[in-house]
Amino acid sequence: MAVAEQGAYLILGETIGFWIQTAVILLGAGAAVLTIWFNGRLSRESINHNGILNRASIEHNEKIARQRATIDLLMTQRADNTLTTAKKAVGSIHNTGGDFTSLAAANKTQDPERGHILSIINNYEFIALGIREGALDENIYKRAVYSQVLRDWRAMKAFIMELRRQNKIETLFQEFEVLARRWEQEPLKCDA
Repeated sequence: MAVAEQGAYLILGETIGFWIQTAVILLGAGAAVLTIWFNGRLSRESINHNGILNRASIEHNEKIARQRATIDLLMTQRADNTLTTAKKAVGSIHNTGGDFTSLAAANKTQDPERGHILSIINNYEFIALGIREGALDENIYKRAVYSQVLRDWRAMKAFIMELRRQNKIETLFQEFEVLARRWEQEPLKCDA
């Protein structure tokens, strides 16, 4: 026996450290078992008398998850300094009557304003794809940013079309276009 072990206090032939480690492992396993048991009970409550999962319950949970993801996205975007800077720059172009299409020119690839426009468009493209695939809630997003999205779409449409022409990619930013055109056809209704 080593000298360090000779002075150690033993319980049932093992050190206190061994028993603490064992207790932690057993508690972790017990917590896992309780979690599985609890989730099983919740699942059984979602199963009807024929043993079929309650579709309404599943759809409700999916809707809540989409809504939460959309709200989280909106909050994250408000805290994103890069996106905020891009929105301010694009807003300035809007306010001064700037020409978005000219920034699509091949010799403008290093222009910071072009980079800001692309940041905004890429952001809309990502969100439109999330909505199309059902990961995000379109109603919440539409109510939050309807006017801004359509203002940006109308201003940047020619910019996007020019990029498509230059790059010979007809699908470039198509998700953003599909979303904006749908919103133009189905305007946001006033709640009043």
